[in-house]
Amino acid sequence: MAAPERPLWYLQEWFATSGRKQRDLVTGLDWLPAKANKVWHGVQEPRTSEIHEIAAFLNIAPHELLMPPEEAMRIRRVQSVLSEVAS
Repeated sequence: MAAPERPLWYLQEWFATSGRKQRDLVTGLDWLPAKANKVWHGVQEPRTSEIHEIAAFLNIAPHELLMPPEEAMRIRRVQSVLSEVAS
C-alpha cells in the first residue's frame, strides 16, 4: 500500500514558522471552524481567493505556500544578494 500523499500546500509549516496555529484561520481570517479544519488537514483545497487571504495574513507571497518556508527564505536571500549586486 502506497503512503498517503502530503497536501500540496505547506500551510502548517508556514503557520508554525510565523508562530501561528490552526485556530488563527478562524480568529484571524474569520473562517468557520469546519472550513479551517478541512483546509488545515488538506481535506479541502483552498480557493484562489483563500490562498491570497492566507498569504496576506502570513505576510508572504501566495506562491510561497507551495514550498517549505526554508526554501522560500533561501530564495529570498539569493534575490536580495542579486539585487544588491545589480545596484
